[in-house]
Amino acid sequence: MKKLYLILLFFIAYSFISAQSIPAIHKKNNLKVTILSLFSGSTKITYERYLLSSQSIEITGGIIGAGFDMLKHNHAKGALCRLAYKYIFSSKKNSLLQGWYVKPELAFSSYTYNYYNTSSQLERLSVARLAILSVGGYEWVQKWFVFDIFAGMGLGVGNANHSNYHHGYIGFNPESIFALTAGFKLGVSF
Repeated sequence: MKKLYLILLFFIAYSFISAQSIPAIHKKNNLKVTILSLFSGSTKITYERYLLSSQSIEITGGIIGAGFDMLKHNHAKGALCRLAYKYIFSSKKNSLLQGWYVKPELAFSSYTYNYYNTSSQLERLSVARLAILSVGGYEWVQKWFVFDIFAGMGLGVGNANHSNYHHGYIGFNPESIFALTAGFKLGVSF
């Protein structure tokens, strides 16, 4: 995990140095970290690429178990992936990727976790979940710095765990098909 954070720190430092020479309006890439996920037991890193007029694509990868599990999710280990196609709405832009947006998003998570059954015996259980979400938010880009705040809802399917948090999104209850997502990301533009 220390190597992952060291590589991330190196990449951000490199981006700060190289990002200074390109005007913000011409930068077509963002690299962001979902801050709240670090405190829920996973690390999520998002790459965003400008494609067409006011449109971009986002790809998020995450390692479940690489973070500080403040919510005590029983030593969950696994991976997650999110794909989104973003439609950006803004009349005044400092950057191609700045403004209000909506995006359909596909979120998948697969992980194992510890569970104590009714006999107080430890079991290692597997979970695989998929959600289709409708997300809205605002992304602010200032020179090299990116701040992205978002919220959304949708439908999720898969086998249930014994909590409503699936690392890729939150359910209303452990077996609910309704899915929620919210948070903010910090990153660099290059």
